[in-house]
Amino acid sequence: MQSFVNSVNVEHGPDEFETTDGLARWLGRNGFTAADLGEPDRRDAVALREALRSLLRENNGAEQDTAAHRVVEHVARDCPLVLRVGAGGIALGPAHDDVRGALGAVLAKVAEAATDGSWQRLKACQEHRCEWAFYDRSRNRASRWCSMQVCGTRAKMRVYRQGKREQGDQG
Repeated sequence: MQSFVNSVNVEHGPDEFETTDGLARWLGRNGFTAADLGEPDRRDAVALREALRSLLRENNGAEQDTAAHRVVEHVARDCPLVLRVGAGGIALGPAHDDVRGALGAVLAKVAEAATDGSWQRLKACQEHRCEWAFYDRSRNRASRWCSMQVCGTRAKMRVYRQGKREQGDQG
């Protein structure tokens, strides 16, 4: 699910789903076929990716985005899941190995994370130029940035500079 959301570098690009060829390459790398892949599939992949990013922002303190919730539900309607029984146990998995199967696999991981309690630890970086999906490994689940060294430092410097400007305005 993280690699799906992180298929675009918000700050610097590229967007792997910018074209159907890019989406086809991503599908292939992740074990899915690109049979009959079309522009509507690409648009759904992008819409689902950005809706999931919005849900991850919610996990990091942002307000609820009901439009994103509707997008997830809308895309999920066309991504059938089936019960898979194997040596590793029982889990939901995609019914097909095409683009709808890939989107279904991502949604199955979301459902699994919601069930096992890890969903709240999946977040989008609060740095608006980044928004990278990351797993919050902190004990108190309070991480706000994907990287303290990069995004955390940027945010703290922005607050520091704003404070300096306000001090200058008062002086």
